[in-house]
Amino acid sequence: MTPADCLFRWARDAFDLGNYPAALGLARKGLVRDPDHPGLLQVCGLAAYHLGEPFAALDRLEAAAAIAPLDPQSRLALADLYARARKPGAARVALRFLAEPGRCPVPLLPDLARLLGKVGAYRTAFRVCRRLVAARPWYHPAHFGAAFYLSKLNRPAGRILRHLRAAVRLAPQALPYRVALAEALVTVGRSQAACRVIRALPAAAACPCCLTRLRGAAEAAGDAALVVALDARIRAADDHRCHEDAPADS
Repeated sequence: MTPADCLFRWARDAFDLGNYPAALGLARKGLVRDPDHPGLLQVCGLAAYHLGEPFAALDRLEAAAAIAPLDPQSRLALADLYARARKPGAARVALRFLAEPGRCPVPLLPDLARLLGKVGAYRTAFRVCRRLVAARPWYHPAHFGAAFYLSKLNRPAGRILRHLRAAVRLAPQALPYRVALAEALVTVGRSQAACRVIRALPAAAACPCCLTRLRGAAEAAGDAALVVALDARIRAADDHRCHEDAPADS
């Protein structure tokens, strides 16, 4: 094992522990000894990426990619950097490679789907969410993501509603899921079902924005009593937020 290999191992350990400054420092020391070490270039690029240094990160990750294939984490970071640099074509190439079965570890699939959606690759993003649902059926963001991308693809409402119902069932406290389900039900003319979803709103729900959207769904469904009830909850949520935002007495 060369000195550069030793520094790579230490840098990688620091990175895996979330100590990005230490990882970056060790990787840079290693690159002094071996400027073309692909592992050190990747750790250096990833650490810079997490430390908010996009130009340095892009430079190191592109250099690493020119020498050896990037690992999935590095490829995701590079794709995100390309997307930020307004190079969606290059980002899509990197992401679609990872989207092939077996190329991306399950823990990284949420980031892969998010970045695919960011560059407009909705069909592939949906497929990744579907794979994540199969691997982790309890993971509610995957169901919500699948519904979101199906909506972007103008797929039948039944498929969208199936995933939204699963998301609400798995995370009943998550207001955005309930809002999306209620609005989708109203859109397809299932007003009573939408109102049942709204009435099952957790008592602790206090997001004025989400409550306002639910009020709009209840109004579109024609349930005046539910609208009145939501108006009261919106006022209470606004009052609570105002008290929280008020400056403390000096």
